[in-house]
Amino acid sequence: MALDINEKPWYVALIIGLILGVIIFAVAHMYLFKDMKVEIERLEGEIFDLEREIEKGRQAKADLPRLEEDIRGYELELDRLTKILPTAKETPVLIKRLKQLIERGSLRFQRFTPGGFIDQNYYYEWPIAVELDGTYHELGLFFDRLSSFSRIINVDELKISPARSKDGSHTIHATFTQRTFIYKGDGGQ
Repeated sequence: MALDINEKPWYVALIIGLILGVIIFAVAHMYLFKDMKVEIERLEGEIFDLEREIEKGRQAKADLPRLEEDIRGYELELDRLTKILPTAKETPVLIKRLKQLIERGSLRFQRFTPGGFIDQNYYYEWPIAVELDGTYHELGLFFDRLSSFSRIINVDELKISPARSKDGSHTIHATFTQRTFIYKGDGGQ
């Protein structure tokens, strides 16, 4: 029993053609285009990720001049700070200048003992034990001069007591620790 389309009206042939086309399309879509669809979705995901990376790159490029300016500022700040932190090569000069500072007044040395370097993250801490005799005002002037010194010098463990000697020109005896800081960078210990 063969189906003779020639004897049927034209729209029957059209309907049969459409039904066959839909069936062929559905079968092709389910089996043939399925792998292509998965590949297209994977590639679209890659495109999305790459576009996100490109946008991050554009933002980084836009931030680059500001970051370079920040780096230049940090380098200038580091240069400024390293000028007030001596290097290990400069320690004899620093000792000489500190002794001159003490001798500038009429203070009398009892002890000036540089200690060993104490390792910190980016610098060494260098304690110097000092013991001297003088007057209260001379000691104050010494600390004032020390505060205007070009290097960072902290004074701690300060103890002031009456002078041991009965010499009238020296009324107090002071012991303290001067702590200065040595830059570890170029020329550090």
